[in-house]
Amino acid sequence: MDIKEDFILDKLKDQTIYRLPGSVNGQQFIIQNCDNCTIYVFDYTDCVQIDDCTNCRIFIGAVRGSIFIRDSINCVLATSCQQFRTRDCRDTYVYLSCSSQPVIESSHNIIFGCLTMNYKNLADQYKSAGISPWNNNWSNNHDFTSVPDGKNYSLLDKDDHVFKHLPIPTDPSCADLNINDDVDASVTPYTYGESYQNKNEERCLVIFFHDPNADACARALIASIKQSNIILVQSKSYTIDDTSVARLFGEDQKYHALAGKGPVIGLELSGSNCISICQEALRNLIATKYPNLPHFISESAAVVPGQLDKFYNFASMQILSKDERMNAASLTPTDKLTSSGDYRQSSENNGHNDEERLVQEFGHLLEKSKQLFNGLRDLPQYGHKQWQPYFGRTFDIYTKLWKFQQQHRILLDKNFGLKRWQIGEIASKIGQLYYHFYIRTSETNYLNEAFAFYSAIRTRAYYSKVNREEKPDLMVKKLRYYARFIVVCLLLKKTKIMRELVRELNRQIDEYVKAYDPDDSLEWQLVLNEISSFIDIDNQLNIDGTSTTLSYRLNQSLIPSLPMNAEQILANIPSFSLEEILIIGNYQDQIKFSELTIDMYRMLQAVERQPNESTSSLDDRATTQSPSSYHKDILNLSDNGTTNRSNPHKYLLYKPTFSQIYAFTASAFKELPTNGALLLYISADGYDTHLKTKNDHGYDFGGLKTNNRREDTIENSNSPANTLTKKSSSITSQKDIHNIFPGDLYPFLRKPLFLIIDSNNSLVFQHMPNLFHQPFISLLSPVKLPAAFHDYQNKGSLFTLFLSSPTFAFCFVCHLNDLTSEQWNLCQENVNKILLEITRNFFKSKLVDQTIYYFLNDEFLRLFLARFVFCYAVLRLHRAFKGSGFYPSSQPQLSNDLLENVQVHKMILELSALLNVRQLFLEGPLIPGESSHQQI
Repeated sequence: MDIKEDFILDKLKDQTIYRLPGSVNGQQFIIQNCDNCTIYVFDYTDCVQIDDCTNCRIFIGAVRGSIFIRDSINCVLATSCQQFRTRDCRDTYVYLSCSSQPVIESSHNIIFGCLTMNYKNLADQYKSAGISPWNNNWSNNHDFTSVPDGKNYSLLDKDDHVFKHLPIPTDPSCADLNINDDVDASVTPYTYGESYQNKNEERCLVIFFHDPNADACARALIASIKQSNIILVQSKSYTIDDTSVARLFGEDQKYHALAGKGPVIGLELSGSNCISICQEALRNLIATKYPNLPHFISESAAVVPGQLDKFYNFASMQILSKDERMNAASLTPTDKLTSSGDYRQSSENNGHNDEERLVQEFGHLLEKSKQLFNGLRDLPQYGHKQWQPYFGRTFDIYTKLWKFQQQHRILLDKNFGLKRWQIGEIASKIGQLYYHFYIRTSETNYLNEAFAFYSAIRTRAYYSKVNREEKPDLMVKKLRYYARFIVVCLLLKKTKIMRELVRELNRQIDEYVKAYDPDDSLEWQLVLNEISSFIDIDNQLNIDGTSTTLSYRLNQSLIPSLPMNAEQILANIPSFSLEEILIIGNYQDQIKFSELTIDMYRMLQAVERQPNESTSSLDDRATTQSPSSYHKDILNLSDNGTTNRSNPHKYLLYKPTFSQIYAFTASAFKELPTNGALLLYISADGYDTHLKTKNDHGYDFGGLKTNNRREDTIENSNSPANTLTKKSSSITSQKDIHNIFPGDLYPFLRKPLFLIIDSNNSLVFQHMPNLFHQPFISLLSPVKLPAAFHDYQNKGSLFTLFLSSPTFAFCFVCHLNDLTSEQWNLCQENVNKILLEITRNFFKSKLVDQTIYYFLNDEFLRLFLARFVFCYAVLRLHRAFKGSGFYPSSQPQLSNDLLENVQVHKMILELSALLNVRQLFLEGPLIPGESSHQQI
């Protein structure tokens, strides 16, 4: 017997395949890479795996274990099994009888129906597979990747029989099987399940105790009450233990004795006058056909809900335990050897068995790694502790998998058929793990690790031949790899490689479109355009005629040191360090890439320390190392080798809903240590309520549009920097629930808060009351922008640019995009001197609000405060910025001897003269108090 031919269907196209009773006989069955095939397996199997099938119709008889369908599109599947799972599938009909709860994951438009079918030997195959036809959870699905306000699956009506979508077998070999989909003759009774749960009709519980005639009587009852419009909602068969019997039937010893005989059959029935109709029908059946059949039936409608709850809750627990035992029993020898650590001892057998075990172990590791990786999607995106154990397990499996394929590459090539793209897929997943660990921890050195694995995929051409595949799936994986690699290069400032990758991605997209004519070609072109625009903005400064990528990260040369008298002033004042950060972005017209606006991209780097440059290649990483295992080492890395604390932890939220903002902020708030401060940065369009009467500063004056879910028509003026978004006059003025208002932040004033608002409506945050007397500072952007800068708005906010790269911001407002290296270095040197002078002024001034001192010990926050003052001073002196709306503001108010300091003004004007742009600024330094400007 050819095992591959009989039990594995691979790479078939436009064929009809039959497996008749006795041909499979409880073996594992695999269907993969099939297109437009119709497959009938009229036998019971051990477990079934279906992969990468398109336009296929498949029937599988009773499955003793699990059936797993993955990466399949536009299929029809009918089966009865103990467990059912689908992943990465779409547009698929599933007719199902399943003992446990079906699971879908990363799938869309899965349409479930109740399997009603019968043919010769099917009932016996149910018994051979250990399946009870009374345990069917076809409608009780669990979606691991559910979507808000919608579902990835739906349920079919009773009239949608299986042969409506699955062709009726016509081959002569099937003639004596008497195949039919008659609901009344079906081995698995039809149940309405979840589709009937919300119906408000009378229910009845009927239990048939273990008896040779119990099954027949249950079926006869269902048939007899059908004409009275009584329907079967759900059924269960299981053995009731003593504790459950007592809770369900009380101390009635008759039921205790009956329950001990074996599994019972329970029916939940529903309809008008359900109890009386069922009682009469059951009396007639027992009197005429099934005398003395032990049973229980509900007496009154009042007690039925409690009875149903107890019976089906106990059933769920019993079936869950059964499934767990089945999983343990179905472990392969390799699974057990791997889990027990006895694999090395077992390798004393002959060479052939050793090779087979190695291949099995690799398959086990590969499947386990996929399961764990996909499980990461279900972890909460906020909070520090929930995800770390699971992440560690996932990384450990990939560590073993990577080392295993390195050690046994030749064997796996020969016996497993290991392809180069599969090795690339493993490396890509490890790169993704490192990148997501960076996102979760803010430790930039993990980016170097991600870069090493992504770079290896490229240099070793792991994906080089995927464009020759018949289906586009692998090509899509290759394109996604390029997009991820570009993001890592963007964050690591590897401009040369990044530009090469963009050119390669362009070619790959062209090949993809020509080869497959896919539906998502425009989406990939949009990705390419976003990447190109993002890179152009990030490289708009030319030094010595060459475009230069700016670094926004913190290094020692940028940090203004504290003056000599700082220690004395700060000695008796509590100091708070930046520990948690939320970076929120939703400037609608601002250029973005990979859910990062240019403002978010600049700010996320401004709160990170410069990572060490990695010089090792993937060849130096014989084994990967779990991020959690060397996390402590990374905390001690800095540019000059001195010990530094880790980066603050941050969350990145692009166009978040109100509930997301609150959940993430609350999580960051909860994680703050005693002396920790929370930084909340929001870059978003402004929103005005347009209320006629405005009294409450918390809500009446508007807020920020952090999410665009509102579908109202918006009219924007030609100068969005100078006016807020306006509603159509036909729309009643009201507060939009999807926006963030100052009052929404009041609860988080219970702990130290450093707030940065970059918006054309930032001034609504200027009157936030310090309700809990905790340290609180807000830095607020200008609300206006000169006309000369309107065309640059989609390329990033000027205020954020000053906070992240003050040297380039100064050059930008001076229209200096082409500099010599000498000019650029001179500019950087002078800006650093100005920031140092500003820092000293904080300790010289007698008018500084004490709140400021709480934050000056933290290097990030000190730099933000100094850059804020620098921004104010530059714009205050610039001739194009005329009026208070063009200047940033703060709460608490910064005194004039800080904002309009004569020495700082002189230094700025001297710098403008050195760069030959003196004419853009006022004639001389302003005297504090000389002109009245809004100070918040």
